[in-house]
Amino acid sequence: MKTTLIVLVLCVFSTSLLWAAAYDDMIAKMNKLANTYPGYVQIIDIGKNDQGNTIYGMRVENTQCSAEAARIPQLLVGCHHGNEKLSADVCPVFVEKVVKKMQDKNSAEYAALSRSVFYVIPVLNITGYNANSRTEKNKAGKYLDPNRDYPDPCAQNTHFQLASIKNLAYFVEKFNIVGAVTAHGYIGTFTFPWGMYTQNTKTKDHNQFVSMAQQSVKANGYRIGTHADVIYPASGSFEDWAYHTFGVWCMLLEHKSGANIDKDADSLVIYFTLVPNARSLDHAHPSNNCNRDASEGPGRP
Repeated sequence: MKTTLIVLVLCVFSTSLLWAAAYDDMIAKMNKLANTYPGYVQIIDIGKNDQGNTIYGMRVENTQCSAEAARIPQLLVGCHHGNEKLSADVCPVFVEKVVKKMQDKNSAEYAALSRSVFYVIPVLNITGYNANSRTEKNKAGKYLDPNRDYPDPCAQNTHFQLASIKNLAYFVEKFNIVGAVTAHGYIGTFTFPWGMYTQNTKTKDHNQFVSMAQQSVKANGYRIGTHADVIYPASGSFEDWAYHTFGVWCMLLEHKSGANIDKDADSLVIYFTLVPNARSLDHAHPSNNCNRDASEGPGRP
């Protein structure tokens, strides 16, 4: 009996160490990119989560190219949901693709990418990533869905309960992010606002979003449309919050199960070359357009 208990304890301990190593492995990948491309990639952090873990990311910029105007700040975030590992895996692949195109002045994307500075955060939800869990634990010990923790104009939702989400929101505001993509899994879509409970799912920038999405998915063949129409409506998501609050050109990439990460990274590269030079000017959701009687759909994203 004692031997069995010891074996069980060792198995649990080994499993926890295995998952804890997951974020360390991602940090190692980020450091490798920074060391390989010192003139382009710099390690950053956006603060700590509720457990005191530092949320690291990468700043990617073509410092070899002088910019005529201020560079456009763009953001890629993986792992709002810790069990959606592909959303983290695509980030270093994307960074390397961007850097190689920035190094090649003959690249078709050279100018469009060099006009921007990219902030790439592979793992926002560290505790969920290490535990292979969708949710994240806050300081009070409550497990929450990180992509339901943002203010929503059509819901009286409690928000910013997670330090990671509060830090990301502050980062978006402080660095004046213009274009953004959050990565998730696993149904193969590239979608845009609105995703909240609203009577009219189309923003005033709908045609612009459609055009950018159509060009982007030429790389991977994903379906496009609004979050609410293509997936399902949900309250408190990053994408709606960033667009509604600041006019950030924000998309949600849903990797399909067994996705070709290389093609998905190509799709991201295309998208970020298409983002306008400034935020949307007419982006606020009209309060009289909310559909407050609907109930939230289950599951992702």
